[in-house]
Amino acid sequence: MTTNIYKGNEVIYLPADKILPNPYQSRSNPCRDNLNELVASVKRYGVLQPISVRLINNRLYELVFGERRLRATKLAGLESIPAIVIELSDRDAAAVTMSENIQRSDLHYLEEAEGIRILYEGFKYSINEISHILSISEERIKELLRFCSLSSDVRALLSEKAVPMESAALLLRTDDSALQRDIIDKISRSGLSREKAEILVNSAIRTHRIAGNTEKINSGIKKYFSDIRLFTNTIKQAVGLMNESGMETAYEMEKNNNEYLINIKVKIQ
Repeated sequence: MTTNIYKGNEVIYLPADKILPNPYQSRSNPCRDNLNELVASVKRYGVLQPISVRLINNRLYELVFGERRLRATKLAGLESIPAIVIELSDRDAAAVTMSENIQRSDLHYLEEAEGIRILYEGFKYSINEISHILSISEERIKELLRFCSLSSDVRALLSEKAVPMESAALLLRTDDSALQRDIIDKISRSGLSREKAEILVNSAIRTHRIAGNTEKINSGIKKYFSDIRLFTNTIKQAVGLMNESGMETAYEMEKNNNEYLINIKVKIQ
């Protein structure tokens, strides 16, 4: 039996393919684990525990809890799924979704960071409120929020290379995304411990800064020396001082292609 009538806290059956996904789901792949056993169970016994949904605009149902059960129902080929409709605001829906996710052992720290960002920036929950909702420390929340400052390609690389959170946190010492990607690659290829990764990061940042400063210095020197007038003025001043002191001095400058030939003659008494 399939219906789309709002029944409060009753268990009702809804079309599985008509339920909207949870928009506050921060997990990049909430069904990453193997569903074979659950699909087999659903085929044999049906869905034993109803999913939770909420009613949107009095006509659409949006998933709140039960991502795996909904996915398994579709894979099992069933048209409908048991559900309980609960009343939640957007703000509360985001909070309970993140609260459910935080309990999962396979939640990546970047997914955790994204979920916290949604609560903090999107729904204006305070750090203290998030700490109470998720039962994690305010220090960890602040640290996780810092990962959101990384560029999307750097975050994707961290996930792809499976860099531990302790090592990934070292990247926050620089805002150069190219340097961050290079560090991630080195940490991943070498399988460095946190201590060795810290040495690598500090060395890479220091070398990068020195290289950058050297480049700026060389650029400045090149620009300085490229203006021949600075030299000729200096020479003129020196020749003038020598003449004033009684030493008869003269200079000649000849340009030949991209070169200058400067001759200085000093008459010795």
